[in-house]
Amino acid sequence: MPDRIVEKSWSPARLVATAGATIGLCIVGDSLLYSILPLAAPGLGLSLAQVGVLLSANRLVRLASNAPMGALFEKYGPRHLFVVVCVLGLISTMVYGAGWGFATFLAARLLWGIAWSGLRQGGYQAVWTGALAIKGRLTGLLWGVVRLGSAGSVLLGGWLYDWYGYGTTIAVMVGVTVLALPVALSIRWPAALHAPPPVTSGPAVSGIVSKLRTWLSVLNTPERRWLTVITALHLLAGSVIISTTSLFLARLVPNLDTPVLLGFGIAGTTGLLQGVRWLSDMLIAPTIGYLSDQIGQANMLALLICISFSAVLGLVQLPLTLAVLCLLLVFVCDSGMTTVLSASASGAALHADRPNLFIGLFATAGDIGSALGPLFAFPISRVIGLPVLYTVLSGSLLLTILSYRWLNNGR
Repeated sequence: MPDRIVEKSWSPARLVATAGATIGLCIVGDSLLYSILPLAAPGLGLSLAQVGVLLSANRLVRLASNAPMGALFEKYGPRHLFVVVCVLGLISTMVYGAGWGFATFLAARLLWGIAWSGLRQGGYQAVWTGALAIKGRLTGLLWGVVRLGSAGSVLLGGWLYDWYGYGTTIAVMVGVTVLALPVALSIRWPAALHAPPPVTSGPAVSGIVSKLRTWLSVLNTPERRWLTVITALHLLAGSVIISTTSLFLARLVPNLDTPVLLGFGIAGTTGLLQGVRWLSDMLIAPTIGYLSDQIGQANMLALLICISFSAVLGLVQLPLTLAVLCLLLVFVCDSGMTTVLSASASGAALHADRPNLFIGLFATAGDIGSALGPLFAFPISRVIGLPVLYTVLSGSLLLTILSYRWLNNGR
C-alpha cells in the first residue's frame, strides 16, 4: 500500500515538489535525445532506424520493469529505492556521450527505462500522501516540476548543440543529473506502511498464472480499463510527434541552415517547441489539474483532445509559421492530457486493493504506446507521410476519449 502518513515537517505539496525536482534533474538526458538524436545520428554513426530503436528501447524495457518495480516499492518503500534509481539514471546519461557505439548506447537506454520505472513510482507515492480531493493539483505539481527539467534540457540543449555540438551538450546534461543525488537524499519520506504480496507455493507455472491473474485483477472496473487504453494511445500519438518534430520541420524548410523561428535553426526550434511543451507542465498543468478536480477528469480530457485535434489539422495544412504555432498548441494539450490522465489513474489506484500494481500496469500500457511511437514512426512516415500519420493518431485518440467521457458521464 502507498505511504499515507506524512511527517509534520513535510506537507504533501513539499514532498511532491521535492520528488518532482529529483526526477526533473534525472530526466534531462532522456528529454534532450528526442530533439537532437535524429540530427546527430550521422555523426554518431547511427541510421534513422537505429535512432527509432534507441528512442523506443527505454519504453520497451519498462514493459518488463514496471510491475516488478511497483512490487519493490510496495514491499520496501521509496526511501532507499528512489536514490538507487537516481544513480541508474545518472549512469545512463553518462554513457550517452561516451561514443561507444550502438550496442552500448542501447544498453544505456535500457538502463534509463528501468530507472524511469522507479522514478515514476516514487512520484506517484508522493502524490498519494495527499487527500483524494486534491489529486489533480498534486499531480499537476509533480509533472510541472518534472517537466521543468525536460524544458531546460531541450531549450539549453538545442542551443548548445547548434553551437558546440553533441559531446559538449551531453557533458552539460551529466553535470545537471549529478545534482539529483543530494536532492533525493534530502527527502523525508513518510513512515512506510508496507503490504508485501502474499507468498504462494506450488509449481512455477502455477505461480506465473497466479501472478498474471493478480495483475489483471486490478483492471476489474471499466474506469481502469478505459484509462489503460487511453494512456497507451495518448503516449503513442505524443511519442510519434515528439520524436519526429525535427524531421517534420526539416521538410518544411528549403535547407537545414534556414532559420525556422526567432532565428533558431531546426535543432534550436525543436528544442524551443519541446521546451514550451515541458514548461507548460510547470505553468499550466497545476491549473489544468485544479480545473479537472472541479469539472471532472473526463470532461477535461475531452476538451483538450478537441483542441489538439483541431491544431493537428492546422499543423498539416498551414504554412511554416502557422504550422509551428499549431505544433506548439498540440504540445500544450499533450501536457495537459498527461496531467489529467495521471490524476485519473491516481484516483482509480486508491480504490484498488493494490494501488502500486495498478499504477505499474497503467504505466506499462503507456510505455507500450510510447515505445511503438519512435519504433514505427520513421518507417511508416516514409510510406504515408508525417501529416497523415499525425492526423490518424490524433483522430483515434479523439474518438477514444469521447467514448470514455460518454461512458463515464464526464466525471
